[in-house]
Amino acid sequence: MRVATTTVSNTVLRQIQDLNSRLSKLQTQVSTGQRVFQPEDDPAAVGRLITLQTENQQLAQFQQNASHALEISQASTAALQQIKKISDRASEIATLGASTQSDSSAQSYSTEINQLIEQAVQLANSRQQNDYLFAGTAVASAPIQVTRNATGDITAATYAGNATSASIPLSDTASISPSATPQTNQGLCDFINHLVSLRNALTTNDPTTVVGIQSGLQTTEDTIINSISEQGAVQMRIQVAQDQQQSRSSDLDKLISNDRDIDMSQAIVRLNQVQVAYQASLQSTVNIMNKSLLDYLT
Repeated sequence: MRVATTTVSNTVLRQIQDLNSRLSKLQTQVSTGQRVFQPEDDPAAVGRLITLQTENQQLAQFQQNASHALEISQASTAALQQIKKISDRASEIATLGASTQSDSSAQSYSTEINQLIEQAVQLANSRQQNDYLFAGTAVASAPIQVTRNATGDITAATYAGNATSASIPLSDTASISPSATPQTNQGLCDFINHLVSLRNALTTNDPTTVVGIQSGLQTTEDTIINSISEQGAVQMRIQVAQDQQQSRSSDLDKLISNDRDIDMSQAIVRLNQVQVAYQASLQSTVNIMNKSLLDYLT
């Protein structure tokens, strides 16, 4: 029987090509640690990977949102705590100014309150990165606008923000507003105006007016204290969400790894086996190709 040389050659070449393809795939798997690159590698696994990776991307965005929300809340808390210190000192001065004082003492208290007013305005116009913290959603402009007299002293403050709170999604079903509430924002403006009134009453050494101002100062201080407490609750919610996000992220990583990654020890064994087979095929091909046509005639 005569066996065509081309038939033998084509058969051997196909075998070599198949081994070469398998060798290349295994080398890629071992070098990357992954077993799935094309849909045909494992259609079911590829479908699951697409779903899992999409969820992972969404989760990464929620994690960024949570970090941003926490930064806003922490910055707001820091500013409010400083304003609370100003309020505490203003209340002390108001208590002192409500009793009969010498003109020089009253003027000294007035001067101190004037400095507290400037500090309060600066803090109420605090920013996180480029956004004003106490402006609602009108974050591009300073929320507290002031008017000054000829000597540069603040005579009144007005709120230039809005009454809307920004909402940041933490998941598909939950969002949070990390900024101070509209009531707090307006309350900061009211607090500054109470300080202005207190300074003016101390300047004229008017204890009766100072007594009347104290209740307003107490109201705005309550607003500040409540806002600090609210921010604490906001931060706790964010941190709980972050813990949940981290847990889910770990679960997703495991699921993705199960479908995408190879068993390295098994892959190396298969790679070595294919390499041996490939080298043997090459050697066999050389031997076959060196035979003459007569060797295939019987």
